[in-house]
Amino acid sequence: MKFYQLAFRYLCRKKSKTFILLLVLLFINSMILGSYMILHATEDSRITMQEKMGTKAVLEVKGSDRFITENEVREIRDMDGVISVNRMADSAVYPVNFNPITNSDSEDENNWKVTLLSYDELERDSAFSDLRYRLMKGDMITEGSGKGAVINFALADANGLEIGDEMEVGTETGSVINVKIIGVFVAGSERNQMDTLPAVNRIENQIFIDNESYTGLSDNAGYRKIAVYTKNPDQIDVLVQELKDFLGSRAEIATADILYRQLEVPLNRIVRVMKFMLVFTLAAGVTITSILLCMWMRSRKREIAVFISMGKKKTDIFMQVFMETAAVFCLSVFGACVIGSGMAGIMKELLMEENTAVLLSVSLQAGDIATMFFAGGCIAVIAVCISLLPILRANPKDILSKMEG
Repeated sequence: MKFYQLAFRYLCRKKSKTFILLLVLLFINSMILGSYMILHATEDSRITMQEKMGTKAVLEVKGSDRFITENEVREIRDMDGVISVNRMADSAVYPVNFNPITNSDSEDENNWKVTLLSYDELERDSAFSDLRYRLMKGDMITEGSGKGAVINFALADANGLEIGDEMEVGTETGSVINVKIIGVFVAGSERNQMDTLPAVNRIENQIFIDNESYTGLSDNAGYRKIAVYTKNPDQIDVLVQELKDFLGSRAEIATADILYRQLEVPLNRIVRVMKFMLVFTLAAGVTITSILLCMWMRSRKREIAVFISMGKKKTDIFMQVFMETAAVFCLSVFGACVIGSGMAGIMKELLMEENTAVLLSVSLQAGDIATMFFAGGCIAVIAVCISLLPILRANPKDILSKMEG
């Protein structure tokens, strides 16, 4: 008979041993698969967090005459790891076709001005991002929204302005820009301001506009502050150093990745635990399977001696034992996949706390199955080699003489 025929006949004849080996390999493969599923899920969650958390370096110029230019912004956009840049600028300007709100009797020029605040993305890095201001109606300013302005509801009511109307502002040099109103906001603290506050400093007179409109006020317009977002929070220190080398001492640079670091803690804890479990499972798998096969090989010495006396080669004996283990291993892989698919939701609930902001999407994927098959296969091969090592090293005559004795 061929070695594979002998292997399957042996498995059918020794059902109890086959069942025990199946249970052991099923447990080992299930542990390996579960560990890799969770490690894969944590890595996916980490990537998702990196994309959504908006880890950034914030650059703010130290002097009023050293603004960041458009050419410098373009070079910053081209740096490694930068996914977006939010340019920010502000300026006090004169209203042209509307009046500012003020309760002060001051004749100072600041009591006749309004404040322009320009952004690429108004939802980020502004009073809207920390919920101090809230959009009542209309749209926010975004990079793809084109030109537009978001004004305070009190300024709109006082001047009879509505969404779609155009407002004009200008500078001392005579530059004037037209901006269409696209949104109206409320702060909630408009009535809590002092009457002596000049118009330029009042919340009602804050006008948020896009950067394209803002640069129309001056040929040499620059940016007081920019937020540089990176796709890789782990490399934020490298980006900060690159920005320092680029801008020198012109700007102060601060990082904002606290939220990502806080959410990364439970993920790192899970990864450490699962890596330990994986190493323990691999070591225990090799040990237990090897001991089990070694015990069985001792009881099969007579059978092996008979094979050798019949002229069977050691390679045929090795292939038979390997085929026996491989057949049981393949059954255990199928069973582990069924268990892993059913246990995905349970593993997610066990690992994640109810109040955590991190979500794990634990699921069975082809890559996890392939990894389990490779790792479990290595365990099976190592265990077979260890169990057959005494026989493979021994002289066939010695094996036969021991059995005769």
